This record gives sequence, structure tokens and C-alpha cells, in this order.
Amino acid sequence: MTTEEEKAKTAVIQAAKELVKKGLTARTWGNISARISDTQFVITPSGLSYDTLTADKIVTVNICDVSYEGDVKPSSEAGIHADVYKLRPSVGAVIHTHQKAASAISVCPEGLLIESEKEKALLGNIVPCTAYGMPGTKELRKAVRKTVSDDPESRGFLLPRHGALLVGSDLKTTFLEAEALECVAEKKYHSIVRESGLARKRPPELTKALYIRIRRGCGTAHLIYAGGAATLCFSKKGEKLLPWLDDLSQIAGVNICCCDISDVKSMVRELQHKNAVLIKGYGALCTGNTREDALAVKMILEKGCMAALYGEKAADARPLNPIDARLQRFVYRYHYSKMS
Repeated sequence: MTTEEEKAKTAVIQAAKELVKKGLTARTWGNISARISDTQFVITPSGLSYDTLTADKIVTVNICDVSYEGDVKPSSEAGIHADVYKLRPSVGAVIHTHQKAASAISVCPEGLLIESEKEKALLGNIVPCTAYGMPGTKELRKAVRKTVSDDPESRGFLLPRHGALLVGSDLKTTFLEAEALECVAEKKYHSIVRESGLARKRPPELTKALYIRIRRGCGTAHLIYAGGAATLCFSKKGEKLLPWLDDLSQIAGVNICCCDISDVKSMVRELQHKNAVLIKGYGALCTGNTREDALAVKMILEKGCMAALYGEKAADARPLNPIDARLQRFVYRYHYSKMS
């Protein structure tokens, strides 16, 4: 391993952990890469937790054909990173995030106009939205390649119903771009959704006895309460949460039902097949094999509720195709989630 490669791998690991710490992604979602030469870059692996990453798990990939060294598979989006490095010789780092606000507003295809001069310096005048493609597919790679090519001054891109892509001269700059994008996206979200007023009064805590009944009934190892502003706000509607985001479908389930707090039987039934259930006016319950898994579902559910609240008011926004959503849930449960 060359000194340049070793430094790049260390920087990618540090950036991955910082991304999780800042809440711009979670667990293994998203991916980070750094260019090490005109012909190669290093990138995070597929399906491995960022918390335990070591240099031998960071994959060296060839830009020309996305071939890689060693037995560890690179991120499924390595092709997108390779295309960015081909199209933009000045780019030294690429970060793909699943950050909350940017993901939520990505359900609307209009993109973002940047007004602040400080944020323009990082992101460019516009953060365009690419065409949709399911994660890890040729369609997504093609859509991103076209938008990156068509908007040469932009350094931030929304991936519809999925997340964001940031490109920069180095990892430090690209990380700042991700933070700036989230700030802009939050302003856009709150200009459309007034969730604070709807969720002002927090409901009483669910009783310990109810937790035990539900956890035993659905057979889960961990059951936690989710009462974020968007989750609580959406639960007050008493409606089914449609699959507005890819990772909501994958990790929580397709069409998250909303049950009355007295209907324990329905809640248990839902949680036997999904990892979340909404409770009318109370928020939601999330499950997982570990507490970390359940917390990840909680984060995804909050983001999914944000996307739904935004999508219901924004022009031209729509949820995922039901077939695509179910396919992603199947692939995640029976393949991807077992990789780590």
C-alpha cells in the first residue's frame, strides 16, 4: 500500500465516522470515496458498519472500469463515484449521504436554488435533482452521470427519494458541502411544512405494560418509542405512511400502518412483518434485532414522515412505485442486511 493510499483510507474512515456523528447518515448507508491518483480512488465497503471500519476494509477501485483489489466488495454505488472522477478531474472526494432534510425534499424533482453567497461558494448556484433510479442500479448511475455532466458548476445533487451526492476538492470541503446542503434543505422543508404547530403537545408516555405486551407479541428483541416532530405530526393524521423514500421501504417496511393505541392486536400483527408501526396521535414504535437496529429504524421513520409531509404539499412530488418499494424491501431483508 502506498503512502497516498494509506492516508486516503484513514481520511475516508474518519469522514465516515464524522458523517454518522453529525447525523448526515447512519450505520452503513451512504458511501465515501477519495481519489488517490488519476486512475484510482478508495471507497467505503458494501454492507459494513462505519463504526468498526479499518483500513483493510476500505477498497481501492480503478476509475476506468470499477474493478477493485482484494476480497472486500466496494459500495454498490462505486460506479457513480468513478463517473464523477472521470467527468471532473479536479474532484478529489465524493460523499453520498442519506441526510434527513435533503432526502425529504428530494421527493420533489425541482432541486434547490442557493441564495446565500456563503452556501453558493460551497454548492454552486443550484443543487439539481437527478432522474430516479433504484439504489445500486445502472439507471441510477446513468441518471447521476447525466446531471453531473449537464450541471458542471454544481457540487451538490439530490438523488430522488434517496439522498444526496456531494463532490469536492477534498474530503474536508465535501463534508462542509454536505452540512451546507442540509442547512439549505431544512429551510426549504420548513418553508413548506409547519410541523411544530401540529406536534406542539407531546402525548403521554406509553406504559411499560403496553411495551411488554407488544414486544412479546411480535417476538422482537428490541422495541423503542419514536416521537420526533415529523413522526408525531404524521401520526396525528391517522393515515398509512406510504413509501416515499428508498431506505424507508428497505429498513422499516412498505406502507407503515397507523393503529389506535387500544388496538394492540393490530400493532403486533404489523410488527411481525415490518419494523415500525404508527400509533394514532402518539408517534410510533420501532423494532430491531439490536437496540442500534431499532434506533436506525427510528431515524429512517422520522425522515420518511418528513418526506411524506413535504411531498403532500410540494408540487410534482410522489411516493415510490409500490413494486419498486416491495422489491427493495425484499432485497434488503434477504440479502443486504445479512452482509454485515
